[in-house]
Amino acid sequence: MTDRTTPITPAAEHFAAANSWPQAGSRMTAARPDPGLAIQTADLTKQYRNPWTLKVTTGVEALNLGVARGEVVGYLGPNGAGKTTTLKLLLGLLKPTRGRAWLMGVPIEDRASRARLGFLPEQPYFYDYLNGREYLELAAGLSGLSGRDASRAALYWLGRVGLGERPRLLLRKYSKGMLQRLGLAAALVHGPELLILDEPMSGLDPFGRRDVRDLILEQRERGTTVLFSSHILPDVETLCDRVAIVMRGRLVRVATVGELVRDGRSSVEIRCTGSPVLELPAAWHGRLERIERPHETVFQLHDEEALQDVLALLMRAGARVRAVTPQRGSLEQLFMAAAGAARAALDASQAPDAPAAAEVPS
Repeated sequence: MTDRTTPITPAAEHFAAANSWPQAGSRMTAARPDPGLAIQTADLTKQYRNPWTLKVTTGVEALNLGVARGEVVGYLGPNGAGKTTTLKLLLGLLKPTRGRAWLMGVPIEDRASRARLGFLPEQPYFYDYLNGREYLELAAGLSGLSGRDASRAALYWLGRVGLGERPRLLLRKYSKGMLQRLGLAAALVHGPELLILDEPMSGLDPFGRRDVRDLILEQRERGTTVLFSSHILPDVETLCDRVAIVMRGRLVRVATVGELVRDGRSSVEIRCTGSPVLELPAAWHGRLERIERPHETVFQLHDEEALQDVLALLMRAGARVRAVTPQRGSLEQLFMAAAGAARAALDASQAPDAPAAAEVPS
């Protein structure tokens, strides 16, 4: 519930609402979209039926997700989790089996929902007989810009993504990284209010990744909403307001990076001179690791609440403490922990019940 004791802006209200959006599996009863959400889904589901075996496979199951306007959200999950399927559903490239979704308040089945949208697919297709300028002019024209405006926007975005020096180079001569930059420029050329990016860092060198990060941050500053999938978690950590984790087609967690950190396992590194002799209570085994290094001893404490007790113990042992450094896992470690817990929970929920004891006829 939003705290009303202090003033709060409408944007902050909608961000809070998106943060508290129901998890997958809860029933959605929304009959109309929330105007403060750029992306809204209600029990969005996609199933596939094998025409030969008639076996049903679920790609996305009961997805309930809200992304506030102006928010940057990372969509994370292992290969085959349903990330690309979700994005294709939002774009109208796949028809949902059931459920609803809205982009900028417009139902996804309405073509108008894509008027203010920019999209970069994981494997974009290019007309390789065009040059970079021609391709962006085509993309801008298809997005509604007039001839002169399309030409101006094409030249601007070619330069903005680092391809402006050779605007007439044919696309068949572009490298993979250059094509990825061009695809991002095509997603941005018409000034969209909503960006959906599927693996935008794919194929880029470190300089290209930095440029894409800068572009996303720039779009964030101008209020553009961004939803993107990525396997490069340090970039997600840098860019995102929140992350949404999907596993086997189900949304299992939506949280800020800070919330994942608070829920994850944190530790404290304590560096001491010499090699103090400690007698640890049995209850501390596994909570305090000792690492001997030249001229110092390092203790890794996996229970921050016990820090004062450990420091007191070290002082009594005559140790000289040189540094105490709180540590937290990277987003990659936190994601692996959260995904592992979600996988275990899904395995438990999908395990068949134990067979009942057979009845013995009387």
